[in-house]
Parts: sequence; C-alpha cells; structure tokens
Amino acid sequence: MAPQIGTFDIAIAGGGPAGSVAAVLLARAGFRVVLATLPPRAARYEGMSARVAAILARHHLPLAGIGPAAQRHVSWGAFQGGQNSEHLADRSEFDAGLLKAAQGAGVRVVFASVSSVRPDAGEIRLADGTCLTARLLFEARGRRAPRQSTELNRAELAGPDTISVAGFVPPQAGDMTTPRIAARPGGWVWSVPVDRDRLWLQAVGAASSLGQSSGKAAVAALWSAVAGETPLPRRSVVHAISPRLAAPDLDPRCPRLGDAAVALDPLSGHGMFWAVSSALMAVPVARALFAGEADLARDFYRNRVAETFWRQARVGRDFYREAGFQTPFWQQRAAWPDEAPAHETDIRPHTAMQVVVQDGFLARREVLITRDAPGGAAFAAGQEIVPLLRRLNGQPLPDAERFHSAVLPEAPPQAAQAIHQWLLSQGFTEGAQIPWDTANRETEPCNYDPTA
Repeated sequence: MAPQIGTFDIAIAGGGPAGSVAAVLLARAGFRVVLATLPPRAARYEGMSARVAAILARHHLPLAGIGPAAQRHVSWGAFQGGQNSEHLADRSEFDAGLLKAAQGAGVRVVFASVSSVRPDAGEIRLADGTCLTARLLFEARGRRAPRQSTELNRAELAGPDTISVAGFVPPQAGDMTTPRIAARPGGWVWSVPVDRDRLWLQAVGAASSLGQSSGKAAVAALWSAVAGETPLPRRSVVHAISPRLAAPDLDPRCPRLGDAAVALDPLSGHGMFWAVSSALMAVPVARALFAGEADLARDFYRNRVAETFWRQARVGRDFYREAGFQTPFWQQRAAWPDEAPAHETDIRPHTAMQVVVQDGFLARREVLITRDAPGGAAFAAGQEIVPLLRRLNGQPLPDAERFHSAVLPEAPPQAAQAIHQWLLSQGFTEGAQIPWDTANRETEPCNYDPTA
C-alpha cells in the first residue's frame, strides 16, 4: 500500500497561480487543503495586466515579483505606437510568493512531482509513490494535465500548433526602455527590459518552423524564423502554447482550474487573468459539490470554461487578422476557430436563468443579457438587476433621482446612482421604453456551440 500524507478535504495538483490562489481561498474558507507541486523553476517573465494585480490585491494576495506598470509599444500591421500598459512579472518570484501565502493560510504544500491524478480513487499520486487522498481533487497542472475525453472533434477544441521560445538576449538598441510586441512574417515577438543590461525576449512561431531537426537545432530553427538575427538565448524556455479547451465538462470528483481547463493563446493577454479568476470559482464549486449540488457546479463550470475558450479564441483570431500578413503562420491563425464574431453586437436585452456566485455560494438566478454583458449580469452594486427592472413594469427608465426614490428607495443614494449608470451603459435610455424581453427565452446557461 502506498504511503499517505494526512487526511484532507481537498487535494490540488499543481502550484501555479491557479492552484496556489485556489488553495489560499479554500483554506480561508475552512477546508483542509494539501497542494502538490514542484518548486518554482528558473527565471521566466510575463506581462501582467492591471486587472490581475487588482484581483490579487482585493483578495489580500501577495504581489511578489510584480513590477510597476509600463506602457507597451506595439508594432502590429497598421498600428504603430504605444497602447495599453502591463506589469513585468517575474514568475519564479511571483509563484513562490503565492505558495508562501498558501502555507501561511494553513495549506500543506508538498514539493514533489505529480505522477498521476486519480479522481476515481480520490488521490494524487506523487513520483515517489506517496499518495495524497482527499474527498475532492482539483487539477491545476496547466498544459501538463491530460485532455478530458470528449465526443467532440479534437480539431474544434485546439488551435494551430504553436511554440514559444524565450530567454535573455543581449541589449537591443531601442528596446531597452519599454515592453514591446511586434508582428513579423514568421510569427510575433514580445520583449521587456529586465534591467539595463538584460532583455527578455519571447519568439512565437508555428510548430512547423521546427523543421525536421530535433533538440536545440529545432529550437534554433524556430527562433531564426521569427526573431531573425537576434542570437538564440543560451538557456531557452520552450513551451507549446496552442490554445485548447482541455476539459469542457466538469468532473465532479476533480474540477479543473486555469490552463488545465482552458489554455489560451498568450497573444490575447488573458492567460494570467484566466488563471487567477478561474481560481476564484474553487470555493463556490467545492461548496456545491460537498452539498450534493453537482448540477449547479456543472452548469456554472461549463458556462465559464466554454464561454472563455470560444470568446478568447475569436478575439485572438481578430488580433491575428489585424497584423495583415499573408504568410502561412498568420493565415492559419486568422482562420481559426470560425467566422463567428468575438463580440455579438445584435443582442436585444433579455433575461435567462444561469448559475451565479452569490455570497460565496452557487445559485440559479435570473440574469440580464445585453450586448455589453453577453455572459449575463445578475448583480450591480450589490443589488439583483432583474427584480429591479420588473419593478418598473415596462415603464421608461426614469432619471437617477426618480430611479432612487421610486425603484430603489431602500438602497443608499450612491448605490442607486451606480445601478442607474450601469443600466445606461447597457443601452437603456432615460425616458425611453425599456427594450427588453421579460420572459426567459434562454434556459441553457451557455452560449457554447462547437459547430458555429
């Protein structure tokens, strides 16, 4: 019999941002948690958006290894210039900080390689034969996690084969002041100065660029096809980064988080946000599963995961089209996954029943679906939206003062004003008949259509 470590409510495989953030939140919620992961690896750098830093700060999670925001310079087809900003994140330091926070929250962190996750047995088996057993498992090993078996065509669930090669290169003239991203015929490059003497450069190209060679020669071939004459880093970090929907459905014995559920093209800039935001669903999903409410957890998971995959796949497709190149790398990615719009513009406001998070628990609620909230919105400023609209009984939206006194008198003035402003942002107009359908005309809580 394999040796075991303790008795736990929840065991997590993988200690990247998704696994470690989930571990902290689950421990804070009162669960006994164990997490198995290898220690953070050698230096690796990523760009992180301000909204990720905001989520971490809101949940009192460490921001170790995250630098100040810097404007990013973009060279992408017709667009040339500064756009948006990002924080330079040292992933080794960042991941270590989150794991330390997990330990501080009471999580048992086991630094070891995971050999297998066995939902049927309720255990995570480590490379040395030790087993971590728990009532519920979470899979958070990123792209190393096996794909979930599915009846859907694999081609619909994964994008073109894409490889990232990154590492330190000598200082480049003009590139040592700000993060940069540039489209090139063979792929795209992202670079960021780490200090005055070192530049971290990531080159992304098609797997076909590896050619027929293997090992370092193959890596050098891809690097040359994308980065040109820039010398190959002495220590390259190589990853397969094809977008994929690894697990479209919830396994109630072992929910998935982060890239283990949906791995996104890093071009979208959504990867770290998805890793952290997906970890936020760990507590309500665990509570639902322990309470015997697997149906709520399944619907909530499917909606979040599938919606994220298809939306970000289409957003990425549109970014690739904007580059304007007609080479094979760009043509293939500009055609995947389909021709459906990334953002539906012809949505008449209507209601639907969906599973939402309310006070840390899953619940079915009516949500309002609009052009700007296609995934559905249940709350604004802490108030349920649909019941407020029903109070208007089809009457025009009044001005902010009248809305407060007639529709939401029990709320503080600032809350009522915030909700009124939100309704205006969704296309409702003061003094005009409210253009929304009062009947639920959607019962399926997901816009997922793999044949679209």
